[in-house]
Amino acid sequence: MRVSEAIAIAYFTYLAITALVLPALPGRRRLKIWLAAGLVVAIETLLAAAPPAPTVNTIRDWLPGLVILFAYFVTGVFFVAPSDRAEAWLRRWDDRLIGAGRFETVPRAVRVYLDAVYDACFLIIPAGYAVLVWAGQSASADRYWSFVSAAEFLAFGTLPWFQARPPWAIERPRAVDQHAAFRRFSLSWVNYTTIHANTFPSAHASASLAVALAVWPALPWAGAGLAAIAFSIAVASVVGRFHYAIDAVTGVLLALALWVFM
Repeated sequence: MRVSEAIAIAYFTYLAITALVLPALPGRRRLKIWLAAGLVVAIETLLAAAPPAPTVNTIRDWLPGLVILFAYFVTGVFFVAPSDRAEAWLRRWDDRLIGAGRFETVPRAVRVYLDAVYDACFLIIPAGYAVLVWAGQSASADRYWSFVSAAEFLAFGTLPWFQARPPWAIERPRAVDQHAAFRRFSLSWVNYTTIHANTFPSAHASASLAVALAVWPALPWAGAGLAAIAFSIAVASVVGRFHYAIDAVTGVLLALALWVFM
């Protein structure tokens, strides 16, 4: 069994156990989480036990990207109601780190770029591995996915215990955004494609930087480019009010910590 597969099994087992011990979770949601966890554990176990074959190996090389996406939405099932204390704590950190302003003075071109890079941030995870495949480094699949999966799952994993809404779902629309078509698209995008819950640390910040750091040893030039994109995503998450500032900071620190210890 690959390390990345063991990490996925461990995370979904954690979700199943957490669903069992959280009394506030409705029974129907608990059942959904158990079924999802059972499905992932069964698939990962079967793939690990399957005889080596090109098709099986290709599935195992790419499946973690889908498992990460699936884990995001399954973890979102835990979101029952925001905690006033959690949201107040997050806002206090915003006040400390970025002050009372909400980036109204950021030039329009920069805002459009940041919204665009954040909207497309889900592409960076498969793109990172695609770059390794293109460079003939497909054998790095397990190392790559282990690192990126750990960065995502550790960020997702606090949601059952620390529930808050993202800033965009709470704050009043900014004046500079009222007539910005791309901003309206970005807000519509997160409204329809996310779980409407805040992840602390930011999974976007942690995973995008993890992608860059995972690619760096094999392809420094590609790793540098991906690191620049990861930095843009972290900044965009705060400027666009998709995350609180402390989410982005701790997301970056999480990826760096994993890089040191993995």
